[in-house]
Amino acid sequence: MAYRLTPVNLTLATDVTHQCSLHRTRDQHLIGILAFSKPHDSELTWADIEYCRRRIDEFSVMPFPECISALIIDIQDIPLLIDDDIALTPWRLLEEECSIRLVVAAEHLAYYVGIFEPTWLCTDTDTAIKEIREFMDMFVH
Repeated sequence: MAYRLTPVNLTLATDVTHQCSLHRTRDQHLIGILAFSKPHDSELTWADIEYCRRRIDEFSVMPFPECISALIIDIQDIPLLIDDDIALTPWRLLEEECSIRLVVAAEHLAYYVGIFEPTWLCTDTDTAIKEIREFMDMFVH
């Protein structure tokens, strides 16, 4: 007897885009940088947030050939505020207590302090890299 199957599609209807980068510290730790952007004239939808969440989870477990040791999530080019019901932080990095930084627009910083761990927040990628490098190097040197 053949079972009836309903085909589904895993793609999301979203105009959010992303860029991935890696930074290697002097001790060869990998810091992953994931920057998201969205056109300013559109609303934030569930598909947009789910797109971001999926990319973050994928990136956190991707071997390059080893997995990343820290993550910077840049949402400063997402013009709308993300509320506190959204879990953007990847489970693997949280379980392993890896460093995470969330880069937000300066005008949104006060809003995000009430949602995310304040020590995770930055307003530019260079500062986030510097903070993570200093934290990682503290344990080695």
